[in-house]
Amino acid sequence: MRVSMRGGMRQGLVLASALAAAVTVLGCHSASATLPVEKTTQAAPQRGAEVQKAPVQKVKVDPRMFGVHDSHLTSLTHRSTRSLRLWDAGVTWPDLQPTARGGYHWTRLDDIVRRAHRNGTEVTLALARTPAWAAASRAHRLPTDAPNLTKWSRYVKAVMTRYSPKHWGYLGIANFQIWNEPNIATFWTGSPKQLAQLIRTAHDVRDKVNPKAKVIAPSMVARLSYQQRWIKSFYRISLGGKPVWKYVDAAAFSLYPVDTYPVDPRKPLGATRPATPEDSMRILAQVRALLRQDKVRASLPIWNTEINYGMRTGAMGGQAAAPISDDTQVAYVIRTFLLNAAQGIRRVDWYAYDMGNLSAGLGDGPLGNTLLTDPSDQAAGALTPAGLAFTRVQGWLKGGTLVGTRTRRPCLVDRHGTYTCTITYASRSARVYWNPYRQGAVTVPTSARTKTDELGTTSPIAGGSRLPVGDQPVLVTSPR
Repeated sequence: MRVSMRGGMRQGLVLASALAAAVTVLGCHSASATLPVEKTTQAAPQRGAEVQKAPVQKVKVDPRMFGVHDSHLTSLTHRSTRSLRLWDAGVTWPDLQPTARGGYHWTRLDDIVRRAHRNGTEVTLALARTPAWAAASRAHRLPTDAPNLTKWSRYVKAVMTRYSPKHWGYLGIANFQIWNEPNIATFWTGSPKQLAQLIRTAHDVRDKVNPKAKVIAPSMVARLSYQQRWIKSFYRISLGGKPVWKYVDAAAFSLYPVDTYPVDPRKPLGATRPATPEDSMRILAQVRALLRQDKVRASLPIWNTEINYGMRTGAMGGQAAAPISDDTQVAYVIRTFLLNAAQGIRRVDWYAYDMGNLSAGLGDGPLGNTLLTDPSDQAAGALTPAGLAFTRVQGWLKGGTLVGTRTRRPCLVDRHGTYTCTITYASRSARVYWNPYRQGAVTVPTSARTKTDELGTTSPIAGGSRLPVGDQPVLVTSPR
């Protein structure tokens, strides 16, 4: 995340109340707590009627779940990049239309779309930032200000029309996201109602000029209490007799956890540990609870449009993250995609494929602690061990189905905090084990034949044996 514009983990998070909110809202979860499960209510059956059992919860992973941010576009040399979210890529509204009468500058965006489609990569464009000439108010002409609705409509129509099947022979841009992280002042200073109007306008334009494209809700940051209050108030807005969420094809959130959590939740001011993917999933559970309160349809897909770890908050916002080991970064990548897939998240856009070191004075290192490429040379795109793990976890999920129970989503966690993700394939089955916070052990199935560690090394394993488990995921495979 560049200091000028990245992902909402800087200026918007240096508010005086942010650090306290992080402790009170997000620091109260036990490290070994079971992930919340969405429950459904059913009418009680009549006497004598057969009780219908709920089906086992299963998830078939769409390869497009594996997304990245990448302004240098080196990710488009790898087939493992299945989707690309365009933010910090030089293609916002002021980039495309810097003046009211100068026409559109399509060259950069055209090139990105062509390269993405050559690589089989689906494109999402964040429609955001207001050019000074398009502001709704003459008194305020910042990129964060609400735009004039007529000018916004013309811009949306121009972009959606240009990247529609009519002009490309295929869907040039598949998804249009309405704004980036508007629940922090870094990116949006308009009202929630003005933002909702932008969504409805984009929805109506889409229906007319590019019906196959999807309209994605704004990506909301969700790790602090004031951000969650914004989410709750926004999804209650109604326009034209319809709630705002009915104008989008998916809700979206930036599921960054805070940088550290208490080792002992009973001592919030005591020793801390780095944030983990499991902490991010607890934020997801909080977001889902907010959406339920606002009566958002449970089947509305959710996208995780920005994720990384170690982003600092409070007075330290915008400074480099405390580094973690390569092994831990590998584990974070694998666990992130397994957990998001198990929760039914449709898209996970890693921020960022080309995350570089911050400028002088902001710390020696990148904003996040988990890096897919070497931050000292973003343009080269040399893969780190975590970058290789991005491809490896895709292989673990390819052709497979994550399986839970009738009452719990896949990737179950036991009372000791050990996770088990069960995956079934056409001719085999597998289980991925890990424990994020302590050492443990599991008994593998009697049918187990091989184990593959987080680095991709495969070796034999005796069926029914005890397997030590730590924070590094291990894949245990059995024939079916």
